[in-house]
Amino acid sequence: MRTLLPTRRRLSLGLALAAALTGLGASTASAAPAAAAPSPIALTSSACPADIQQGESDGCVTQLQLELDLTGATIAADGRFGAATLNAVRAFQAAHALAADGIVGPATKAALDAAAAAASGTVDLRTQCGDLRTGASGPCVSTLQTMLNKLGARLTVDGQFGPATDTAVRDFQAFHGLAIDGVVGQGTKAALYSGDAGSTGTPPPPGTPVDPARVLAAAKAFLGVPYVWGGGHSLRGEGPGPSLGTCDGYTGSIQPCPADTTAGLDCSGLVRATYWFGAGFDLANGGDTDQQTLDRHLTPITESQRRPGDLEYFGTDAHTTTHVVLYAGTDPATGADMMYEAKETGTDVHYVGLRTGGFWYHVTA
Repeated sequence: MRTLLPTRRRLSLGLALAAALTGLGASTASAAPAAAAPSPIALTSSACPADIQQGESDGCVTQLQLELDLTGATIAADGRFGAATLNAVRAFQAAHALAADGIVGPATKAALDAAAAAASGTVDLRTQCGDLRTGASGPCVSTLQTMLNKLGARLTVDGQFGPATDTAVRDFQAFHGLAIDGVVGQGTKAALYSGDAGSTGTPPPPGTPVDPARVLAAAKAFLGVPYVWGGGHSLRGEGPGPSLGTCDGYTGSIQPCPADTTAGLDCSGLVRATYWFGAGFDLANGGDTDQQTLDRHLTPITESQRRPGDLEYFGTDAHTTTHVVLYAGTDPATGADMMYEAKETGTDVHYVGLRTGGFWYHVTA
């Protein structure tokens, strides 16, 4: 049975209750957040224009703003090159004996990268830092955040290892086959500095056709992540992926409620993260199962039309749902149809035999 919070309380938390944590489990919801800034892109990347200037709006500008803030500016990192960013660029150029024209060309990029690195206290995580985890702060964390941003994270480089940094670390670990514990130890550091560190864990560009193999690889990466009530719903602005959840409305048998101290995923959070990292779009912007079924990327299909990567929602009708699973296809070793699922508190994301009887959707870009 699905029980909702009073409207005012539900909206303030960005979540709605779903079924009790028994049987099929439950999904949690979050209200659609404000549009996030584009993911930072290194200023010297080929994805950035040679000259970044007023009017541009993209991840190159997000990175520019983050670096300007590191060197003394106080502007919002929203990815939009407006008047405030123009003034900050001119001030930086004047302070570094550059032509104060407000255009971020090669010389300004080089000077800004160097100044930002110095300001953030860039260090070598392998030789100058111990293990990093939630609660850490300082130059080691700033360096970690900068490295994660280059791999697709959306972190403010503030030197504080909080929930958003924890989520980014866990996502990186998941996509590199590492223990997903949020601790930046020897193995995680080695992966960060490896030559192919950026080959996984970064969403494909918007508009890329959905590749079921990549989607299923993304789902597989989350195996073993704990089920968490509200996990994966950006309650603290972390973005898709394992995160702390909420204890509001929690009715599970495991007490005290672990959701606000454990990072993980609920069923719709798993589907959200899988399609974000596997296909590059955010289903329902972190919404619950009902909201996901209304997402423009989903097309209703019959059970006989299902293909690997399709989604099956369980509920009373196609848009009144309490649970979702990801169809993994037929296991070549056993010949059985399989699924990826985040079921209920006390379990982990698992790969099990397909359960049918729900409402099916095909997902396209």
